[in-house]
Amino acid sequence: MSPPVPGWAAHLLGLPGAVSFRRYLPIVRAAGTLGERMRALDDAALRAEAGSLDLRTGVRQLPPDATARYLAIAREAADRTLGLRAFDEQLLACCALLSGHAVEMDTGEGKTLVGALAAAGFATAGRRVHVISVNDYLAERDATWMGAFFGLVGVSVGWVGQHTPPEDRRTAYRSDVVYAPVSEIGFDVLRDRFAVADDERVGPVFDAAIVDEVDAVMIDEAMVPLVLAGATDDQADPFEEATALVESLVPDADFTVDGEQATVSLTDDGLDRVEERLGGINLYNLEHLGMLTRINLALHARVLVHRDVDYLVTDGRITLINTTRGRTAHLQRWPDGLHAALEAKEHLAASAPGAILDQITVQDLLLRYETRSGMSGTVTPVAEDLLEFYRLPAGRVERHEPNRRVDGPDVIVMSEDEKTAAVIEEIAARHRSGQPVLVGTQSVAESETLADRLRATGIPVRVLNAKNDAEEAAIIARAGEYAAVTISTQMSGRGTDIRLGGPDEEDRDRTVGAGGLAVIATGRYPSRRLDAQLRGRAGRQGDPGVSRTFLSLDDDLVRMHATAEMLARIDRQRDALPALERRRIADQCQSIAESMRTDRHRATWVYNRAIAAQRDAVLRHRSDVVDGDVSDARIRELVPEQWRRLVAARGADAVSETARAVAVHFLDEQWVTHLMVLQELRDGIHLRALGGEKPADEFHRLALREFQGFFDGAYGSTADFLRELTPDDVGRDLVDLGLRRPSATWTYMVTDDPYGSPGDRFVRRIGKFVRSRLLDLE
Repeated sequence: MSPPVPGWAAHLLGLPGAVSFRRYLPIVRAAGTLGERMRALDDAALRAEAGSLDLRTGVRQLPPDATARYLAIAREAADRTLGLRAFDEQLLACCALLSGHAVEMDTGEGKTLVGALAAAGFATAGRRVHVISVNDYLAERDATWMGAFFGLVGVSVGWVGQHTPPEDRRTAYRSDVVYAPVSEIGFDVLRDRFAVADDERVGPVFDAAIVDEVDAVMIDEAMVPLVLAGATDDQADPFEEATALVESLVPDADFTVDGEQATVSLTDDGLDRVEERLGGINLYNLEHLGMLTRINLALHARVLVHRDVDYLVTDGRITLINTTRGRTAHLQRWPDGLHAALEAKEHLAASAPGAILDQITVQDLLLRYETRSGMSGTVTPVAEDLLEFYRLPAGRVERHEPNRRVDGPDVIVMSEDEKTAAVIEEIAARHRSGQPVLVGTQSVAESETLADRLRATGIPVRVLNAKNDAEEAAIIARAGEYAAVTISTQMSGRGTDIRLGGPDEEDRDRTVGAGGLAVIATGRYPSRRLDAQLRGRAGRQGDPGVSRTFLSLDDDLVRMHATAEMLARIDRQRDALPALERRRIADQCQSIAESMRTDRHRATWVYNRAIAAQRDAVLRHRSDVVDGDVSDARIRELVPEQWRRLVAARGADAVSETARAVAVHFLDEQWVTHLMVLQELRDGIHLRALGGEKPADEFHRLALREFQGFFDGAYGSTADFLRELTPDDVGRDLVDLGLRRPSATWTYMVTDDPYGSPGDRFVRRIGKFVRSRLLDLE
């Protein structure tokens, strides 16, 4: 891995991520000279001072005088209310956020306070701001924790989480500052999209956004579709027979898994065996294709989707695990086929299937904001992506105290068993010396297995994973206690400081003497940024600390991304493989994983442009229908006699209101149907490449073709329905008239097709191209 370019050289060369914030240093110094003046003001005078500012935000050149006064006010207010007096580095980061930048600040440097300072600055400038967190816990904690600070500077604050009821959401969004997870804001947008009256909307305002963990939200989850789905009266497909069939199949003989662990396929023998047990049928006959689909889904559920890794079974239900965050996902599910297959696999009652009502990607959601900014401990590695996809420049603010953490070399062994033994030995040795240890694992299952092995040796362990993420604050806060051993599945976005000696630092001296926090990783993540975030938990605010990473060449990262030549060399040389070569293989596999993620982001972004443009057109027309009378003229043209008859009987206003409601219903129904058509196109569009065509271009052409006549179809259905109405039907509820849409029951926040649509498998093959052409590894 090549060494990073020094900061001064990167800035000189104009490299992404090298924006210098030195231009704001005079403002920060000026704020320091105003400290005594602000300290002399009482609370009312300080609040009045904040209210008198003429601050502008979202511009690269911040007004010096007003910004310096604001920083001095905010520093004093935070000191009085929170007991936190912002460092100059934190004020510098605040300026960077106020001017619309992404800011890299190391773990433990006080990003929560910086976010609050910047949020209050936006609000003081008359802006409405969302502080976008990565989970509910942080949204509630930070809004509550920072509440007194916001109050002192005259700024209202609210928060939104998964369980926030609609009326409370509406109230929160009226606040100057709203703390919320990105998914909840997105789902509120989708739910508001189906409202037919203002009082049904919660109304998030897209003005200024401060994104915490900006790399995770804006890059890792950028192309994740936020999907609103509703329950229907349909019955779930029966998977019991398909599940029983695949449970008896033999690995390798009856089915095989590809090298990327992405798809599983029946062998010829396996297909023959299944067909024989079904009475000698041909599964590829049209009449049996439904059974073939169920068998493939059941096989995927058995082989590639793992309990305690991808999902939990709680209270008789499947609960998804958000693998990028290590947390459970409330009211989220996989698309119906896979979800039903998993329920059958776990012998659970089948839940009702759902219909997708609407969707929007995280990236499209964030692009709605007038001003975007954000912060993370690992911004520089994705600075180019932030520029490409969000026009968001990035830079770094250095640490307040020098970094004293020692990062040891990776320990790379051949097998999983060797790795586990080495990890346990390392943990045991540090535990005996009294050094607190934080262990980062890749899954719930791995965290619990390792915890059991450690407990068997007499080492007490605390575990944080998706099964107990409600306890995360207490578990993480105690991870710095003397001799503590804590295991976590994912530290990105945990948000709680690990203080040496415990939350109150009562035993700090003894813990410092033991070497500070030791961070041990049981493998590498597919992104070096996640590795860096885990390491960054040690060495907070100049504390001592150490980090070590243990990995095996049997890890998924290697097996899924290594070239055939690499795998052959590993299998041939085994223990004789030199340490330097092991390190090179691991580095290259991680680079391949990162390249594939970027390529997939670009590919998915291209496909989503057509959907996003069509969605905007439909929403604009729908809004005109709801808020005006644009539909009346269209409907009168289609059913002139019926319109006159109904108006004569019930009056123009009543007929117009009913007609608008019917038109909105069929516009929504037409959009749901259109989304299904586009998904089918997307699943098969990769086949166009076989004919020398560009799949993305063809998708856009076909999507445009399918959209032609969209509004004609919706109004045609409206007219057909109105022709059958009697005067007594005017003004009745649509449900009474037989028009009922699925209720907004679930949200999805997973990949387009987690069990691997043909299109997804095609994208995965980009990996081979990346390995052979771009990285010159094959």
